[in-house]
Amino acid sequence: MGLLGFHWTKELKGQYHDGHKHADMVEYHQGVFLPAWTKLEESMCDWTDDSIHLKVDGDPNSRPDIWNVVVWFHDESTFYAYNCHAVYWRHKDDSPKPQPKGKGTLLMVAHFVSTDYGYLQSPDGAKTACILFRAGKG
Repeated sequence: MGLLGFHWTKELKGQYHDGHKHADMVEYHQGVFLPAWTKLEESMCDWTDDSIHLKVDGDPNSRPDIWNVVVWFHDESTFYAYNCHAVYWRHKDDSPKPQPKGKGTLLMVAHFVSTDYGYLQSPDGAKTACILFRAGKG
């Protein structure tokens, strides 16, 4: 089989294609999102290897018109029980194809995270914004 370009491998998983390259999305990213992000970056903290500091010159407390912008990212992962891992002979020129979602219990983990503060939680860590969502029939 190797001489014909096949090898024994696990099934490759395709990636979800969400239309991020559509003309309207490219236009939005280039014309709206990226310019807005660039403007906000002026007020975000600047990270170096040793420390963090504001990009604003001078004491930020003396300039009430300047705000320190903190960005919170939404981190979400989905896991399915019993996802199959098929093993078969695959040709070297085959590419991954999108697969339907797995069968079985679903667990979704959602959280908010910031470079400045880490995961969103109370100061003592007792309460957190992390959500564990178990979906299923009924």
